Amino acid sequence: MCGVSGIISKKNIVDQENILFMNEMINHRGPDQSGYLKYKNLLLGHVRLSVLDISDKGRQPMSVNGQHWIIFNGEVYNYKEIKEDLIKKNYKFHSKTDTEVVLNAFIEWGTECFSKFNGDWVIAIFDKKTEDMIIARDGIGCKPCYIYEDQESFVFSSEMKGLFGYKSNIDFEAENLGIHPNTLFSCSKTFFKNISQLPPGRLIRINIRNFDKKTERWNFPLENLPPIHSSYMVNQGEYFDLLYNATKLRLDADLKIGTSLSGGIDSSVIFTLLNLIQKNEKLLDHKKLDLNPIIMNYKECLTSKEAIEIAKINNRNYKIVDFENNNNEQIETIMKLVTKLEVIEEYSMHPLLYENQKKMGIHVSIDGHGADEFLGLPNFIPNLTVSLYNDILNIKEVAKKFGNQSTIDTINNMFGRIDDKGSPKSFKQHLDTNNYFAKYTSGNNFDYTSSLLLEDINALQEFDYSTQFTYMIGYCGFMQYFLSKWDRASMSSAVEVRSPFLDPKVIKYSLALPINKKIKNGITKAILRDSMEPYLPESILRQTFKQGLPQKKDNFENLKNNNALDEIINNKSFKESGLWDHNSILYDFNNKKNLNKIWQLSKHYLLKEGFKNHSYDVRQKKIKKCYEGNDLSLKT
Repeated sequence: MCGVSGIISKKNIVDQENILFMNEMINHRGPDQSGYLKYKNLLLGHVRLSVLDISDKGRQPMSVNGQHWIIFNGEVYNYKEIKEDLIKKNYKFHSKTDTEVVLNAFIEWGTECFSKFNGDWVIAIFDKKTEDMIIARDGIGCKPCYIYEDQESFVFSSEMKGLFGYKSNIDFEAENLGIHPNTLFSCSKTFFKNISQLPPGRLIRINIRNFDKKTERWNFPLENLPPIHSSYMVNQGEYFDLLYNATKLRLDADLKIGTSLSGGIDSSVIFTLLNLIQKNEKLLDHKKLDLNPIIMNYKECLTSKEAIEIAKINNRNYKIVDFENNNNEQIETIMKLVTKLEVIEEYSMHPLLYENQKKMGIHVSIDGHGADEFLGLPNFIPNLTVSLYNDILNIKEVAKKFGNQSTIDTINNMFGRIDDKGSPKSFKQHLDTNNYFAKYTSGNNFDYTSSLLLEDINALQEFDYSTQFTYMIGYCGFMQYFLSKWDRASMSSAVEVRSPFLDPKVIKYSLALPINKKIKNGITKAILRDSMEPYLPESILRQTFKQGLPQKKDNFENLKNNNALDEIINNKSFKESGLWDHNSILYDFNNKKNLNKIWQLSKHYLLKEGFKNHSYDVRQKKIKKCYEGNDLSLKT
């Protein structure tokens, strides 16, 4: 995958260096090639990670006719199928890239082409004739797209730090500072002033001449959900086939593909499917599929033994990467981490995983993200079982109205004596809009009227509570927060992540699946476990806990951490930010009060300073990379 950048000047002031600065800010995403396009008041930039067709034919911005130009971050995994359809319509192809297929598909079908794509992507296409720019994001939001807009310009980038390459003095938005990150993602907002996120499954259409702009929706997940057979045995077969084919579809690359193992159910399923596919598919290039996994080992890890066990079952050599939480890290180290991930949570292990994959020559990682959100985390059980509670209340009401005392007694014996005054629970979104830093900041009340869920709240009323909740978790901010973290962690080492659990057919099937087929026989993710039962050991199939890569835990009893805090809050730029009450912070720090709150605020400060420092470094150095560009203004 790659990195995209774009600038539309509303004042017709175009500085070509700005797009080069933006490219350079995100060049870790695409270390292989860089390019830009200039047309009137438009600049487009691209940094390329060559995965399909590593020749220069894949360089971007790309055009096939001189009129339409594309920059593209991501992959469309079913591009060969779409290519065949386009060839039948007399389209000619000059490369083996999916980018050329995407552009021709847009020329043929317009924005309807997005519904044909099975993949993870952000696509920007400019039409020189109409002077319209379209920026679109995949249906689930695997790939990020950030937008900065003010009276002078409309700017977009694959990462927030890219926007700081255009304007290095972007400040925090006071009312968003201290709001839970999941809530920000639910509303497509960020910590920063004038920076928003393009919501999943949406596109922006903007004209570079008159700046007319509108956001449209191309993806409607609740439409055309697949029928679910009443037989659980049939469900297992259908789910297995969908996941197997989704994994197989993601194995097209001209570079080495690998994976990692946690020993949990999700990564073990993907690892097992990869081994099955390599064994079953005679035409698969085995040299490009390296199934010797990385296993992260750390103090709290509960499943390293299981990871080693399944690696041995499949006769694979594994590499164990030991990780130790360090509460004595220097400020510069923490600043680099939060700047890299663009979140203030210290997920140190995530980038380390991909750093080690890159050292092994892995360019594409097939990962297990997405199963939790659609098949049920243990933490979600209270919400997922509300539908069952409502059903029981309904049965009791029916028994009272139409049954005799014997029927009522039988129902009570079966379900317990649920309060007769109980009423069915209605689905509601509970966004955490409390400002964690309210003691120190003066932001207004957070505006959550842009919540992604609000667009679908009426349509969701037709579904049961568990489906409503699963939809909210999967499509309305919760999962997108974690996907953005994984995207930044992997792309910081130029490793492309592909997630079979997020295949559109898999997630639609999972969304449509009734809750009693996800939670069954005393286990969660029942359909996943049961469909994989012939291939996984009991130690993994019957796990009763969730194991993931946690963030670093802070220990504020450690005085060295307090020394780091002391250094930050007494820094001149921290004191004079104007966004928080420094005297109040200093008083609490000296009295050892609210240290965690002050530390979290300090990490926000480090995040912004990291962006600014990176921008300064980029602007100071002479850009050495070879950029290939097109100035279309000279050709009109």
